[in-house]
Amino acid sequence: MKLVGELNKKLIDKPYIHRIELLDRFYKLLDNNELVFVNPDKWEDPLENLIFNSRLIKNGKPFQNPAKERIFSQCWSYEGDSYGIWKIYTTKADDNGEVKRHMGVRITTKLDKLITISKNNPGEFYYGLMDYKWKHEIDKLPKDPRIIDSVKDTIPNVKHIETLLFKRKSYAYENEVRLFSIPDSSLIDSVDKKLCRLKINPLELITSIRFDPGMDYNEFKTHKLKLENDYGFRPSQITQSTYFKKNKYIIRID
Repeated sequence: MKLVGELNKKLIDKPYIHRIELLDRFYKLLDNNELVFVNPDKWEDPLENLIFNSRLIKNGKPFQNPAKERIFSQCWSYEGDSYGIWKIYTTKADDNGEVKRHMGVRITTKLDKLITISKNNPGEFYYGLMDYKWKHEIDKLPKDPRIIDSVKDTIPNVKHIETLLFKRKSYAYENEVRLFSIPDSSLIDSVDKKLCRLKINPLELITSIRFDPGMDYNEFKTHKLKLENDYGFRPSQITQSTYFKKNKYIIRID
């Protein structure tokens, strides 16, 4: 997996990235040995994918760039254990369509382990840090010669990837790292063409697992034993976020 752009000092010093999955999707990841990337057309922010959401005009006529159908992505973060991130990324629709705050699991990997994704799957694979820009800066991008040049190209390549690494400043708290795939057609879901299923070895890719701070401790222990006994993770790899631990501080005023 190739780096697009440069790493910042924080990632150079501590090259770990994290992703929060809903509990049921986490076990699907383990059982199916796969990461599911989505086409950027499914992203919620309409300003973060210029070549997908902009109205393209070529020779005076509307134009659909076929390259956009062949690029898939997954969002990770180098932000540490953050209650805000837990809450945002676990409040969504589950596989049954129910929108609420669900229990989640944070998986962590090291940047040098991303190469296992490209080793296990045919295609081109990239990753890069998000460049958070003010709205007035994003407004100028459709006239940027580099953007225009990338949109002219109908074969998906790294120039398209670069256009997908811009996002509004209001999202800067995410500290996002995006993984990208231009996969072999065999990896695109046969039913939902907006999904790409990449094979992984979870024990090779995942360095640690952290469970939701809102999970009952006994439930956490059950999941921990399951991960150890059924999936082969080491006990030291499995923890629970402490954000909801009771306040045990003592203030003496005598």
